[in-house]
Amino acid sequence: MRENLKYAFRQFRSSPGFAIATVLILALGIGANTALFSIMYGVLFRPLPFAHGDRLVHLGYREPAPGVETTAFSVQEMGDYRKDSRTLDQVVEYHSMNFVLLGAGEPDNVKVGVVSADFFDALGVAPIQGRSFQADDEKPGSEPVLLLTYEYWQRRFGGDRAILGRTLRMNERPITVVGILPRLPSYPGQDDVFMPTTACPFRSSEMAIQSRDARLLSAFGRLKPGVTLEQARADVDVIAGRLHREYPQVYAQDAASGVPVVPVQEELTARFRPTLLILLGAVGLVLLIACANVANLALARLVDREKEIAIRTAMGAGRGRLVGQVLTESTVLALVGGALGLLVARAGGDLLVSFASRYTLRASEVEIGGPVLLFTLAISLVSGLLFAVAPTLQLSRRNLSDTLREGSGKATMGVRGLRWLSLLVVVQVALSFVLLIGAGLALRGLLRLNNVEAGFDPDKVLVADIPLSLQKYRGAEKRLQFFQSLLERLGNTPGVRSTALSSDMPLAGTPMSQTIHIEGSPPAAEEPTATLHTASERYFQTLGIKLRRGRMFTPQDRADSLPVVIVNQSLAKAHWPGQEAIGKQLSIPAFGGDRRTIVGVVEDVRDFGLDTAAGPTVYLPFLQMPAGERIFVRTESAPAGLAGAIREAVHALDPEQPVEDIQTLEQVRSAWLAPARLTAALVILFAALAFAITALGIGGIVAFTVSERKHEMAIRSALGARRSDIFGLVLRQGMAPVVVGLVLGIGGALFLTRLLTSLLYGIEPEDPLTFVSVSLGLLAIVCVACSLPARRAVSIDPVETLRQ
Repeated sequence: MRENLKYAFRQFRSSPGFAIATVLILALGIGANTALFSIMYGVLFRPLPFAHGDRLVHLGYREPAPGVETTAFSVQEMGDYRKDSRTLDQVVEYHSMNFVLLGAGEPDNVKVGVVSADFFDALGVAPIQGRSFQADDEKPGSEPVLLLTYEYWQRRFGGDRAILGRTLRMNERPITVVGILPRLPSYPGQDDVFMPTTACPFRSSEMAIQSRDARLLSAFGRLKPGVTLEQARADVDVIAGRLHREYPQVYAQDAASGVPVVPVQEELTARFRPTLLILLGAVGLVLLIACANVANLALARLVDREKEIAIRTAMGAGRGRLVGQVLTESTVLALVGGALGLLVARAGGDLLVSFASRYTLRASEVEIGGPVLLFTLAISLVSGLLFAVAPTLQLSRRNLSDTLREGSGKATMGVRGLRWLSLLVVVQVALSFVLLIGAGLALRGLLRLNNVEAGFDPDKVLVADIPLSLQKYRGAEKRLQFFQSLLERLGNTPGVRSTALSSDMPLAGTPMSQTIHIEGSPPAAEEPTATLHTASERYFQTLGIKLRRGRMFTPQDRADSLPVVIVNQSLAKAHWPGQEAIGKQLSIPAFGGDRRTIVGVVEDVRDFGLDTAAGPTVYLPFLQMPAGERIFVRTESAPAGLAGAIREAVHALDPEQPVEDIQTLEQVRSAWLAPARLTAALVILFAALAFAITALGIGGIVAFTVSERKHEMAIRSALGARRSDIFGLVLRQGMAPVVVGLVLGIGGALFLTRLLTSLLYGIEPEDPLTFVSVSLGLLAIVCVACSLPARRAVSIDPVETLRQ
């Protein structure tokens, strides 16, 4: 091995071009795979940073989708599951709310996780400073206490340990910081701080404790040792079924009694897994193409070394020793390429982590550690073996004694070697075509998604969250007065065209869905539902939502006037097809069941995303239903410059009121499109990389075969062959394996692109335009790559060549 390594490095010094090209090609392929594996390991395979992570389950979790909600539990239900479960060690609760935290500089609207005292014990998490919650913290009348997340501690307090024991204010009450949590995934929600249940004014209210209808909690459990997931699911279903039978008035009659039980590990990765597997398949194809390309280089280089290898054979080297030399050289190059690939992976790591963070809360755990390094080593060794296969087989079948008898100073590859080259070209083209089709489909889907009409005009609209303290602004009248004064102040600000208030934001996917009753319609087995918004009188003008019929809200639509609503076109068409919806009435049982008259019909707005059609929607006037905290400002010029004006207007009314998430609606739209854009960009990047490697490789192989056949071309010319004949011969023979690879690639793409359905919007996996465009583009580029060496063949001087 030592002799083989010494000889390998001498060979690299004598042929630096081959060594550099091989290392660079492998570095790109191995680097892309390493980067994506680091994401996959950190997200899918890395154990949860909880002591009991493998046994944690979420009760009631369902895959996020429009109209699908995670099951919420009441306090009474939580007690039933704790008492009756035979498979769960602990059942703990969680819900999240926003409160204003005072006493630490600027007022801060923090997201607060409200949990049972044994929540972190169930997770197996201990604070790095201070203490966790205790049973006494959950007793009625106990002093409110607070746990800070590591990120919030660093961001807000700069990691100051003196914060422990400090008393702050929240909900008009003092609250003491008792501990700091370690760095953890933002789970179950992206909370800044945690408090026990008795510190939350809503969770500790008499209504929440006594009413089974007050269902606001998420439930988590820890499997008992030896209990399987199927046993836990059966156990939970039995409890849920009993509750449905005992309390039929609490549960909808048509609702399923089963409660899903999902491992927390699975929940954290459910959305990202399909996309990650698609990208992993793409980079895997890039690596295979790189190996095929490097194998072609190695085959070509083997011809140059055949005299040397024949002489070594004559001096006693066996085939095993020769094959060992080739494998040693390929392995060394692959390991160097792998080392360089680590640098490539590290350079692109931040982009991939940013990409992953849009799908999973575990993105912050991604790192290039021991498992990733082992993967890089393994894939480097495998790559070295893969691109050494063809040269090794060629070497083992070659009659080296014939080489010593050849009169020429340079050996030729022979028919079998050329077949190997052609086969590798076929493989490269087929794999490249599959990637190019995937990239083409993803790009077309993204372009179509980008052109979807969202139902509103995002240009020059600024949005901000104004989360009022529920304790300070208790009662509808106080909230109404604050926001009316704020809208008036902002409306008088120079550069502002209009202002509005709403409970929700388009594309945010958070509107509330409620059962509605259409007055005059016959009773149905299942009552219809609609998405609900509150909106001030200039909401539709500010967001550019078009009025189709009727009127907008007016200042006269007050609490003491006729209850009115505005509906969207989808609801109007669904319930009054071919009729006029204006003047019809509906009621919302959750809001008292009062009859509300429809006074306007507006265009559909996509609330849940550009890829999800708008469903039935009802807008309630803010003056009649003062719920909402989002301010919208349409400006005359660039809206970002008015962010300071919004803060000034809010603080003029209440210096302790925080202002959150100031952004433009264009930024909201771009943020929603960002995952699709990043995914498409990555697929296109990998496809472009594979295509560039393939095109350059094919051009190099054709050039090599031309140099191999110089004598043949010279003889053809001497016998009367025209330049066009030779050009056409080289071009046809160079394109023949490309066409075969293209045919195989079409078959592979028709099968594999079905896996891309989740990335496509309005595009079929078998889209003919994409297939035809990519096929013609691939043929055109490869034709150009082959034509350059074909021109070189035409320029061969037959007299000079035959004289050699």
